[in-house]
This record gives sequence, C-alpha cells and structure tokens, in this order.
Amino acid sequence: MARRGRVRILPDLATSGNPFVLDLQFSALERAKLIVGGLVLLPIRVLLSVLFASVLYVLVTLTAIGWKHGGHLKNWQKVLLTTVIPPVLRCWTFVLGYYAIPVLGTRASASEAPIYVVAPHSHVMEPWLLNPYSRGSPLSKKENEHFPFMGRVIKSSEPIWVDREAKQRSNTVERIVQRVASPGFWLPIVIFPEGTTHNGECVIGFKTGAFRPGLPVQPILFRFGERDVGAYVAFDRSLVGILLLVMMQWRNTFSVQYLPVYTPSDAEKHDAQLYAANVRRLMAAELRKPVNDCGLEDLRLMEIAEGAGLPKECALIEFNLMNRLFQVDLAALKTVMRRFVRMNTRKTGSVSWSEFAASLCWPNAEHAQLLYDEYDTRSGCGELAFREYVVGTLDLAGRVADADNLVVTAFAALSARQRCITEESALRAFHERGHMCVTDAAVRVFLRRATREQELTELRFVAYVEENPDAKVLLKWFLDGVDSL
Repeated sequence: MARRGRVRILPDLATSGNPFVLDLQFSALERAKLIVGGLVLLPIRVLLSVLFASVLYVLVTLTAIGWKHGGHLKNWQKVLLTTVIPPVLRCWTFVLGYYAIPVLGTRASASEAPIYVVAPHSHVMEPWLLNPYSRGSPLSKKENEHFPFMGRVIKSSEPIWVDREAKQRSNTVERIVQRVASPGFWLPIVIFPEGTTHNGECVIGFKTGAFRPGLPVQPILFRFGERDVGAYVAFDRSLVGILLLVMMQWRNTFSVQYLPVYTPSDAEKHDAQLYAANVRRLMAAELRKPVNDCGLEDLRLMEIAEGAGLPKECALIEFNLMNRLFQVDLAALKTVMRRFVRMNTRKTGSVSWSEFAASLCWPNAEHAQLLYDEYDTRSGCGELAFREYVVGTLDLAGRVADADNLVVTAFAALSARQRCITEESALRAFHERGHMCVTDAAVRVFLRRATREQELTELRFVAYVEENPDAKVLLKWFLDGVDSL
C-alpha cells in the first residue's frame, strides 16, 4: 500500500530556541569577580536591602490599609504610591548595582493610554523597577497575593488579580474595561502581555487581555544587560539564587524606553489577536529580538513531560501558533501529552514506530503504518516528535466528521451487529472490506489490548477509542478506505 501524503507542512520551531531555560557560563575572570563581589558587596547589599525592605514594608502596609479588591485607594494612599514609594525603590535598586538607568521617550498619561504593555517579561528585579517607571496598577496572577512581602507590595498598587486556573477569563477583561472607562479614578493598568517570565532572549506570544478593550496602549520596553543573570526562568534556577547572583555583580544594567502610544486601527479594534500580534512585532523590532510563539501553556506541558521522565524540551510546541492553527486549548493538549507519554515507553521524547504500533494494536498493520507516516512529517526520521503528533492529531481530528456516529457504525460492522466483537466477527469484517492482510493473531492482540481480557462490548469499544483517538482515523479507513480523508 503506497504511503499517503502528509497532513500538512509543519512550521519550524522558532530559531530563538527554548525561552524557559538559561545556560549561564562564566569565564575564570568572571567567576573571580563574583567571588570578590560575594565577599565585599554581598554583605553590604544584604544589610541595606533589609533596611530598605523594612521601610518599604511600612509604606506599602499604610498604602494597602482598608483596600479591597475592586475598590479605590484613598487620595493620601495614592500620594504614597506615586510619590513616596518610587524614590525608595529607586534608592534600593541603586544599592543593588543599578547605578544609572537611562530613560528614553515619555510616559503617556492615563487619558492618552489607559493601558501600558511591558516586554520582555524576564527579570527577577521587575517588581522593584515596575513602580518607579510605570506608576500604574499591575495585572498579576492571584498566587502572588499570598507572597509574604511581594504580595503586599503588589496589593498596594490597586492590582487586578488573575486566576490562571479559572476556566473563564472574561471577568478579568471586564475589570480591565471597567477601569479604563474611568481613567480619572484609576491608575493606568500595567500588563506584561507575555503572561509568564522567560530568559529574555526573545519576545514570546502575547495574551490578548490588554488588547480586547480596543483602546490605545503604550508599549514600554525593559532592557537588561546583554547577559541577563537575573532572568527568572522556570527550570534550573531558584529565586534566592538569582537574587544573590544579582547582588554579587559589581554593576547591573537596565534601561527603560517608552514607545509612542499605539492607537489601534478599526481592524485591530475588532480583532484582539491581530492587535496583539502587531504590537508584539513592533516591540520585538525595537528590541532587536526575535519573536517566539511559546507561552505559559508550553511551560505547563514541559512540566508534565519532565514529571513523566521525558526530556522537557520535547514538549515545546509554540502553543500560540497551534492555537492560531487549530483553536486548541491547554486542557486538550494536556490530554494529547499524556497519551504521548504512555506511548513513549523509552522516555526519549520521541515515539518510534514500534512504540506507536504497540500502543495502538490495530489489526491492520498497513493502516497503522500509514497513520504513523501521516504524523511523522520529518521525512526519513522514523521518530515521532510530540509537536508532530500534536499537529497530526488536531489536523486529522478536524477531518473526521461525525466521529460519534463513526464509532457506532464501526462497532456494528466489527461485531456483525451482535452485543460484542469477537475474533470471528472482526476477522470477517476486515476481510469483507478488502483488508486481507489482517490475521487471526493480529485480531487476537487487538481484542486483548482493547478489552483487557474482557468482552469487547460497545461501551468498552467506545472507551478504547476515547483512550486512543488515533483509532478514529483507522475506523474511517476501515469503513471507507484510505482515500476517504
């Protein structure tokens, strides 16, 4: 049987690589400087940081007194937030080695741009630098509220909390719209549209929350040193370790640039994804950094892969690109990832033909091979990467119409319209449809895999297909031939 054409051309991964890892290599001279900095600078900076943290804690506590989520700060509290706290934070960052901070451009007023969008979102020092150079209310994940010190700092800024675990994010967008509708009463909203921290070597995918109101935004660029020792990535780096490394540097560099207010076109006002993509492209060009379509969802998939013993890099699929192509959500991709983990018994991060066949146990081995070839878009590779499997699964699923009826029809054919599928009925059904390569032994292995030594009733057959959605394509080929998709 000839090999069929592949499902689609798989876009290459971004050349910027994995944004959630950072490989810092220090020369002998740099290591010597760090040792001296640790002996000389670190004790002084730790003591002064304790002093400034104590002063800041008192100020943010006063600022947050009586504040409830959705409420306003009193006028004297806003004075503290916008006039007193910024110089304290600036003095603290000076002590930490940020001696001169160049500022380019002009910060817009809330009436000109009620939303500030900041990128890249990468550095452990951003909470200290955000207030002096934005003077706005941050959009922050709800978990930050419970951080002993940083949670109070954020709470003092009239934040909008985001619950990442909530199924519906519409409430967050509604709160953004409510605030920007009355800019005289609220500080501008400050949003890191990337949604999670990364190594700062690229600009990852933008979430659309900041752009859904369709109002002007001001892009703000944060630039740290060429080698960002303070980058807060999810893997292999601890928060305490990063802070200590920053304090051991003789000099840390940072600059901020306010770009002109970006006013959306009519098309962008009605298409938040287009609006976000255009602003991201503008900011990346100004930063001279590549764009990367990874997002927080890639990070979650990497965590599943690492927890299952697979190389975490195998789960990097550029979620935002997949979402544009297939309108898929994280929950569906987690299901695909768990299926991939079950197949990849070697724990290599790629599935071989033998692993795929063993997982599927479909009686017609030629059809199973064709399906594997549909997924394996890297010609001659013979190893199925997770990204290829995602693309193949989503693309083929979209081409299998009326899947529920397909399963019912296939069961009726395989069972000869009896209450369960037997070796005899399945073998006869395959042969009647021209699948002469199917043998008794192959059917026996399939039944054992699908039933776990029980009768293959319709209910168990449906459960088998749900556990192995790839089988829907094979059922379509079983009923209508390989050219039916």
